[in-house]
Amino acid sequence: MAKTPPKELRIWDWATDRLVEAFIEKYFDDPSSVFWVGNDNDKDVLAVNDYFFSLERIVDALRYNATPKQLFDYCDLELEAREKELKVNFRNYIKNGNIKNWCFNTRKNSRK
Repeated sequence: MAKTPPKELRIWDWATDRLVEAFIEKYFDDPSSVFWVGNDNDKDVLAVNDYFFSLERIVDALRYNATPKQLFDYCDLELEAREKELKVNFRNYIKNGNIKNWCFNTRKNSRK
């Protein structure tokens, strides 16, 4: 017989669900596909349409009132950074506007 989760976990689940609802409402016009990656109980990574967001990114986007453009521009920036070293986190990106010019580490490879 499964035990009822502690009250604190039930509150966490409820609060997480409300955050996700607010996030989706603010950033997506047509969320046709929404699910937690992996186990629904973990609530670590949320998939919405073709995007993936950590719970930390969801909270930061709402906490710092990122615009949809800032959120999706940063997602694109992260994809570009796959082979480069990204030098700015999401919070600083929101705070400082379009700083794409200095977001990547431009050090040359020291090998000859």
